[in-house]
Amino acid sequence: MRYTRTATLRLLRTFIVIFILSVIVAYAVWRSSNYTRGPAIYVATPADGATTGSSTLEIRGQVSRVTDLTLNDRPISVDQQGNFDEIIAVLPGINKLTLAAHDQFGRQTHREIDVYGQQSPSSTATSAIPESNGTTTATGTP
Repeated sequence: MRYTRTATLRLLRTFIVIFILSVIVAYAVWRSSNYTRGPAIYVATPADGATTGSSTLEIRGQVSRVTDLTLNDRPISVDQQGNFDEIIAVLPGINKLTLAAHDQFGRQTHREIDVYGQQSPSSTATSAIPESNGTTTATGTP
């Protein structure tokens, strides 16, 4: 079978059109992948299971593809780059933090973090026995 110049040009043109269409389709799939993945939450601090002796705690992180973000059902603000920074009160014991995010299509995701609050030594109760001179001393074992 002989290839003529016209047949070769037609074949070359067909391959170029297929290549250009393939590039357009690949680009469209790549750009729309953000819409198919849904919202994402990344928490930088604190780590799950962290312990703190402070009465407050700073929660920092970043979100992607999110229209609104809540922390324990309370809305928190997100900047244009997706960063968030919130300070919360920490009680002694386990503090459950739930971050929930929604995207523009109604999809949602959540991230749960447990933070353990320790009671500070200054707030621990000490039993005191009054002495005859009016001073108090803490009881305990030597």
